[in-house]
Amino acid sequence: MKNIKYHYGRRVAMASVLLLSTALPISGMASEDAATAKVETAGERAHFAQAFCQVSPERIGAYKQQLRNRLPEASDFDRHWQVGWHRANKDNARMSALRDHDPSEFEARIKVNCERLKWLAGNSLRTPARK
Repeated sequence: MKNIKYHYGRRVAMASVLLLSTALPISGMASEDAATAKVETAGERAHFAQAFCQVSPERIGAYKQQLRNRLPEASDFDRHWQVGWHRANKDNARMSALRDHDPSEFEARIKVNCERLKWLAGNSLRTPARK
């Protein structure tokens, strides 16, 4: 039983790390593919933030609009946002299961993940530094 809990916890940890490690900082690149990947990643993170970090739908909507303005080269912005939003369902389900099975571990991970997501969201809207 303990071994199962350990493996389950590792999978949830890996999913969280993968979610957060997909950081795609906004750059000056005009590549449509890069922009759409950023939109999908932002949608995925926003879904997690709304589900677990007490971020209101209004704040998510404002962030989405700011990102849309920041990434004009992203074609079909809303569709790519939804792709990312739905991609978060599996990870969010795992985090919900962790909340039920190990509340203290869940709280520790949520604290770290939400702090990181807040930083990433703010960073994604900044204008890149000129070199």
